[in-house]
Amino acid sequence: MNPGILLGLTLGIACSIIWGGHAVVARPALAGQGFHPLDLAAFRYAPGALLLAPFAWRARATLARIGWRRLLVLAFFGGAPNLLLFVCALLYAPASHGGTIAPMVTPIAGALLAIPLIGEWPSRGRAVALAVMGMGVLMIGWDGVAGDHPGAWRGDILLLLAGATWSVFTVLLRRWQVPAIPATAAVTIISASVVLPVWLPWRAAEMAAIPTGPLLVQLAAQGIALGTLAMFLYARAVELLGPTRAATLSIMVPVTALLLAGLLLNEPISLLQVSGATLAAGGMLAAVLFTGRKTA
Repeated sequence: MNPGILLGLTLGIACSIIWGGHAVVARPALAGQGFHPLDLAAFRYAPGALLLAPFAWRARATLARIGWRRLLVLAFFGGAPNLLLFVCALLYAPASHGGTIAPMVTPIAGALLAIPLIGEWPSRGRAVALAVMGMGVLMIGWDGVAGDHPGAWRGDILLLLAGATWSVFTVLLRRWQVPAIPATAAVTIISASVVLPVWLPWRAAEMAAIPTGPLLVQLAAQGIALGTLAMFLYARAVELLGPTRAATLSIMVPVTALLLAGLLLNEPISLLQVSGATLAAGGMLAAVLFTGRKTA
């Protein structure tokens, strides 16, 4: 195998594992360690803003061309509001739902939004693949109505919204031709400037009651791994593999989330969930590898 492709696969899989582990790290923090959703948002964006500030400065001409209005719209759909939807969902839904429903909804909603926003229609094969993915999401979500996690449907609704808003963010990046790293840097800085003035007077003192270990875990997971490292791993994987191959690696996110939720959190994983995740992952793979798009 070409060394560049092998490196790209390695980096992409590492990125997908980080994304898949997000819900597994956040769920116990919210359920029993004393964290509030706003704490996780502050831990995500404060370190990320510091780490990404040099990249925003280097890309200041690009960001100026994009304009503040568009950057604020991107921050609304891809920044703190999106993250808060996701972590608030984990107050009700298990980590296995968080790591599967949101990432699977994103390509479905993105394909629908791409029709009016960028004039891109899915081919017949891709439409079938997206319908299969939607069926898989419904199978996973049914567990929150009548399965091992009754009542989780409230979190599942928030996860649907999180996946949908993230799809708006990704479609707008394509519509406005915004480079990924400058956009992420700007969105992170804007989100930090919104979250920190609320978090500091309300929650900062509460952090003294939380043991150092969990604090360091969340700072490392939210601010460094998720806020910065995953983005660079994915950007490099796209360079080495191309966007189509790199996109297929997102299939690893729900698989990783299910495995980690079962192994680390001892969450019961039902046969319906496994079947739904398998169906949705297969549809995602088919949508990326074997189907195309039509441009209006």
